[in-house]
Amino acid sequence: MENEIEVPWSEHTVIEESELLENLSDAGEWREDKIKTSSFIVSPSYGTLDYDGFVNFLRNKFMFFALSEEDIQESERPHLEAQQLSDYRDDAKMDGKWGELILFTMVEGFLDIPMMSHKLGWKQNPTDQVKGSDGLFFGEYEGSPTLGIGEAKMYTDLGDGIEEALDSTDRFHGEDSQLRNQHELTVAMGNPSDNLSKEKIELLSSLFTGESQDYQMLHPIFVGYEDEEIEEFQTNPVEDDQELVDQLQAHIEDTDLLSKVTDSLEDDYSHLRKHWLTFFFLPLEDKDRFVENVKAAIYPWTTNH
Repeated sequence: MENEIEVPWSEHTVIEESELLENLSDAGEWREDKIKTSSFIVSPSYGTLDYDGFVNFLRNKFMFFALSEEDIQESERPHLEAQQLSDYRDDAKMDGKWGELILFTMVEGFLDIPMMSHKLGWKQNPTDQVKGSDGLFFGEYEGSPTLGIGEAKMYTDLGDGIEEALDSTDRFHGEDSQLRNQHELTVAMGNPSDNLSKEKIELLSSLFTGESQDYQMLHPIFVGYEDEEIEEFQTNPVEDDQELVDQLQAHIEDTDLLSKVTDSLEDDYSHLRKHWLTFFFLPLEDKDRFVENVKAAIYPWTTNH
């Protein structure tokens, strides 16, 4: 039997890249030094973007966001249990967990880095409530052991989303950040995901209590934003869905996402460039409608419509 400590971190993820790519289409990737920006679009079906398919995917993965695979297998109604762990908010626009859910699927699915702890469960213990990251992950990135401290933002304006994501990320490197980061990691290791093996959990506890930092830091950042021009592309007939994907890829290429990130970094956050920054972008026709539909799918008994 393979030594558990030698099992790749990727073996502890629960989201498959192939599942994600059934619902999202790659719209390009651009790099500069330690910065990577990737964009995706909701995959089309017969010439229009299939938002219903992506929303249904997120609904099905919500339980994995809230619970471990073991908890899901042992529960008679895992989706209901996941609902009960989450704090319901009537206004989906003000609920950050939908962006956090998408971030979780992308880090696990695209980066193959498992989530360390299910933060929705922390709310059950008032002493464990931490206003910290939007997701903690640990695995291998660019060949080295890596702590991923994630942020997720969904804004109408792309520039505002990038700026707010960087501002939130900067909290982990500013004044009192060491104490704040250690507190969040301590709470996480007090509530580790059962998706990790006992040996991996012990390794993380050792890493986070050591005097030196024997891992690098990565900030995976999800930014959802509105792009009204996406609708116009769908009004024209296409030979097949790939033609629409190609058109949207060219449109997003013109948006120059990498430059928007680097320009924002140069303004106030140039010190963040020494850490790995991986951005996932998702343009949406109507951000508010999208998050309302996600909420309605996960809490089907209530909707604002």
